Amino acid sequence: MAVRENGVPAALMSTFDISIIVWAACGIGLSFLLRDPPQPVSRADRVVAALALAALLLPVVPISWLALSGLTVYIVKSSAPSSFMHRGAWILLAMTVPMLWGRLLFAVFSDAILRGDAALVGWLVGTPRIGNAIQFADGSGYLWIAPACSSLANVSLAVLCWVTLAKVENRPSSWRDAGWILAAACAVIAVNVVRIGLLGLYRESFETLHGPVGATIASLLILVLTVAICQIGIRHAPARA
Repeated sequence: MAVRENGVPAALMSTFDISIIVWAACGIGLSFLLRDPPQPVSRADRVVAALALAALLLPVVPISWLALSGLTVYIVKSSAPSSFMHRGAWILLAMTVPMLWGRLLFAVFSDAILRGDAALVGWLVGTPRIGNAIQFADGSGYLWIAPACSSLANVSLAVLCWVTLAKVENRPSSWRDAGWILAAACAVIAVNVVRIGLLGLYRESFETLHGPVGATIASLLILVLTVAICQIGIRHAPARA
């Protein structure tokens, strides 16, 4: 779809409209599963695998992600802590946050989330807000914040980035994790709000800011900030005994 709608160069720059964090987490998670030494297959393993395969064969994308969620929860529960299997399953489970659970959360609370984004952008631009639309700074009309422009998608990527880096480093979980994830989430929300705010301030540059150039720059900033904040947090986390 990305190639068909935007062409090959733009699709490659946008990593096919799927965050590079998701691609990286997928590769790391699968490689960890493959690195774990072979184990005897139990009857429960066969049952879970058969159920997961049946769900994955259905031509319904959300059911596939739901099946992956159930499969990875089972692997987490049945594998040894700190093993490659255990850590890889955690990474793939976290991958379902931006790909399924974050989208479901948005579907339920979309109105409140978009109004929150609009309130922040309206405060930045200094113009009135009506629902999830803010007035352009020149007063020529209103900028409607679409669901695709919501900050929630990037917040869920912060969760995935943290889990991936933590499991790569094999760091133990603690309540401090929530603080670092919140810091990364606030950073990506700020980037998203500033980008939309620039659209409201400079309507004449709408196509540049909203098009592939603006989207690519915003994605790179979000990627750098998310990885940097999570990496700093991982370095300050206590090492596993």
